[in-house]
Amino acid sequence: MNDIQQLEQRIQELMALWDAAKDLNSHLELDKVFDHILQQMMHVIGAEAGTLWVVDAEGQELQAVSAFGPAAAEILDVTMPKGQGIVWKVLETGQAERIGDVSTHADWNERIDQESGFHTSSLMTVPLIIKNNQLGSLQLLNKRGGEWFTEQDLRLAEALAHQSALALHNSQMYDELNRMLLSMIRTLATVLDARDPYTSGHSGRVANYSLWIAQKMGLPLNECEELYKAALLHDIGKIGIRDDLLQKPGRLTQEEYSTIQQHTLIGAGILGNMEPRRAMEQAVATAKSHHERLDGSGYPEGLVGDEIPLFARIVSVADTFDAMTTVRSYSNGFTPQQGAAELVRCRGGLFDEAAVDAMIAILEECDYDLSTYKTERRYQI
Repeated sequence: MNDIQQLEQRIQELMALWDAAKDLNSHLELDKVFDHILQQMMHVIGAEAGTLWVVDAEGQELQAVSAFGPAAAEILDVTMPKGQGIVWKVLETGQAERIGDVSTHADWNERIDQESGFHTSSLMTVPLIIKNNQLGSLQLLNKRGGEWFTEQDLRLAEALAHQSALALHNSQMYDELNRMLLSMIRTLATVLDARDPYTSGHSGRVANYSLWIAQKMGLPLNECEELYKAALLHDIGKIGIRDDLLQKPGRLTQEEYSTIQQHTLIGAGILGNMEPRRAMEQAVATAKSHHERLDGSGYPEGLVGDEIPLFARIVSVADTFDAMTTVRSYSNGFTPQQGAAELVRCRGGLFDEAAVDAMIAILEECDYDLSTYKTERRYQI
């Protein structure tokens, strides 16, 4: 290979690294980052298969969180105890390793090949370490074309591993913050529900129903997650309503009902003052508009049809169904079947047609036992 060819190859390698780095930093969602790290590494190096291993919270196991190639499904979620295998060795030493013939290597563990049915002939493993934090290891198996991995492949992998570790570290921090935020929102919703014994768990149920409706309607994952958080906070404005009204055992007077209606504006005001405001826009709109109705008969603004934000239209269906089927001091509540019939009766007049259809489909799937549907399809974060 002459100097020009070497230079051209070097430029191609740098371009591949540049493209991979851009792609790796375009995502923060943990599952997406796992897959993108591995896919980019396999593409740049030209590997037949690959596995991304991440250290568990206790630092005692490496878990296969992403895998591509033959038998990938069998490899996912496999764990490797601390100190075992090449994936642990490179992580603990901080040194990448390239092995031509794994069958002759003392550290090769055949257990995964035996469990997955995949045959590994050669491999390359690089550690993912950032700021002295051992995040995991990335393993590439069997270079395409039947060749063995080269020193040049190893250099490329090490260069990309640093960028991958940074992307993984950022996404883990994002995931941790997201979990913390959701935990705080859930706690706030629980405290709110505790003010009224008849609505205990209401916010959580409405959030679950709203999430399931959104999933049934085919909303993207990120929108489903935002909706879930907004739904948990839909009644936050009731913090500003007197206890004697919230806990009144009988029917409300018109004046009292008008006061209760103010919780939509109070909630929007509370959430609208939270920072960053851009991140709370959906929650503000949902808190304000979840009592609007398609025909304009709702409150606080009498919005009509698509003037009502989508999240609010979904939460409206979930909120109404839970309110109808909740036992009160003055009412035994509807059965799920009766609640469903009422939603259908008001479909297109008061409530969004697609949201009602999704809720009815959910109820029919679980034979009107939503506790079963919840158990099988619980929101994980």
